[in-house]
Amino acid sequence: MSIDEPDDARRAASAYFMKRGVDPVRHGGAGMRTFLNIAERWGLNSEEQLDLLGIHDPAIFEEWKVRVRAHEAVPIPVDVIVRIGCILSIYGSLVTLFTEERAADWLRTPNAHKIFGGRSALAVMTCGELDDLDAVVGYLLGKIYG
Repeated sequence: MSIDEPDDARRAASAYFMKRGVDPVRHGGAGMRTFLNIAERWGLNSEEQLDLLGIHDPAIFEEWKVRVRAHEAVPIPVDVIVRIGCILSIYGSLVTLFTEERAADWLRTPNAHKIFGGRSALAVMTCGELDDLDAVVGYLLGKIYG
């Protein structure tokens, strides 16, 4: 992997959002508020939330939480917005497949499918890689659409 690939991916994601009129400053807060609501429903702790979003500085995350709950404009990085999009897809898939209570349980239950390798979906999702979130998205969409 070249050192430029993560930057290239960020630029491509940024261009994708801008082309569609998505402004990370104007729209990032709404996405973050939705993520926080999902995290609460799933019973996620702070470390799990940080890992899902790929955020390494808890102080920044705490500042964002305060600001988005106050409906302030917060410049959420594009890569975090992409991760929030994956979480929204996972949430939507889970509520399609299960009751809300069962969905939270499913996240923490070990799964024998090859993408999980005996780990829970949440363990896979919190590995820190966007590809791991994408794998869970794909798995769940496959369950819905066969």
